Amino acid sequence: MRNILIASSLLLISTLSLASVKIEEELYVLGQKPEVVKDLITAGSVEIDHVTSQGFEIYGRKGLSSYLNSRGLDHFDMKPITKSVLADYPSHAQITSKLKAAEAKNPKIMKLFSIGKSVTGKELWVMKISDNVEVDEVEPEFKYISSMHGDEITGRELTVTLIEEIASKYGSDAEITDLVNNSEIYIMPSMNPDGSERKQRANANGTDLNRNFPELSENGTDLNGREIENQFVIKYQKTRQFSLSANFHGGTIVVNYPWDSTYDRHPLDTFVKELSLGYAELNPDMRNSTEFAGGVTNGADWYIVKGGMQDWSYFFFNDLQVTIELSHTKWPSYSDIPGFYKNNRDSMIYFMKQVHHGAGIKFSKTGISGTVGIKQVSPVAKDFGSFAFNSSEFYKVMPEGEYVFSVKTSNKTNKEIRVSVDKDKIAQNGNYTLVD
Repeated sequence: MRNILIASSLLLISTLSLASVKIEEELYVLGQKPEVVKDLITAGSVEIDHVTSQGFEIYGRKGLSSYLNSRGLDHFDMKPITKSVLADYPSHAQITSKLKAAEAKNPKIMKLFSIGKSVTGKELWVMKISDNVEVDEVEPEFKYISSMHGDEITGRELTVTLIEEIASKYGSDAEITDLVNNSEIYIMPSMNPDGSERKQRANANGTDLNRNFPELSENGTDLNGREIENQFVIKYQKTRQFSLSANFHGGTIVVNYPWDSTYDRHPLDTFVKELSLGYAELNPDMRNSTEFAGGVTNGADWYIVKGGMQDWSYFFFNDLQVTIELSHTKWPSYSDIPGFYKNNRDSMIYFMKQVHHGAGIKFSKTGISGTVGIKQVSPVAKDFGSFAFNSSEFYKVMPEGEYVFSVKTSNKTNKEIRVSVDKDKIAQNGNYTLVD
């Protein structure tokens, strides 16, 4: 009998490995670490998520539950749990109506547009928020994206609520007004509307969008093999100059900072950890976490993720990104959403303001492209490498210190510019230096 089970298990692994992971079963393994299914992970047959002391999530094709049974691993199906609390959540159409209402309430600072359509044709809405919303100003650009996992819904509701609050309080709330006047803010409440409508993690093709971005060894703008939702995000990212962003998830409560895909430390490791701790400190559930010290974790130290948006964002586009897990329950009771917003509201505003924790350059002429080499000279000497730009402006979120920007452009400009980042003296215009 034991030999039959082993043979069946090996057959399942082989079958699962024939193609990229398609999600047909969503399970939770109790009281174990992922090492118990290392064979499946190594074979690329499953995806692992939200590893805690209680167990871990595992996703794969049909037959996965039978395989876990053959291994004697206690587990349960996660999907039925969410179905009992779904009735009060708005549909994609209702989310669309909320976003259009916020735009209509304050069209001077709100502009709603779609970057494309999902597999089933749902609009991928983005709200631009800025004091001159029709103008592409030289200001630091910030981005929030939520619910690329369709069943991790809390972030969708919180980002819509944040948009509504900004639309309502602009002009009367000094903090919000200053932020909007001196930044370009872009918020996408739902990257995976099909998944949310179907109450599932994957998109309509059964693919996990957060394992579908180019890996660091690949071409960061290659669209081949990417789901349509990822393709539109990649295309849109290429048109902007985002310098700080976050993507919202659910399943635990923590801020996850890069890298996700390698145990190497990020070039801005200390700094991005400080930003993450700043978010967590303002959120009582994160701050008081018994699972994660200070409410934060390095991604790879938690568990490895390949093809994630977080690493792709910085490695290819200089867009420093963190992943924020908002709720232990992926689909909490809708009546709990105001409480989650209360816990995260100040953190969300704080994190957006950190886009001004940096320095940049702008050109007197349009159509300038090139590279900027960055070396920190004080308080420590460090070479951050070279970064491309293509829109007559460049901006980078960085820790405090003195820096030298080595600017090389398409019109033969070759200059070294000394810039300073001081969190207590950062100009609200983004601390830009004009280059003729």
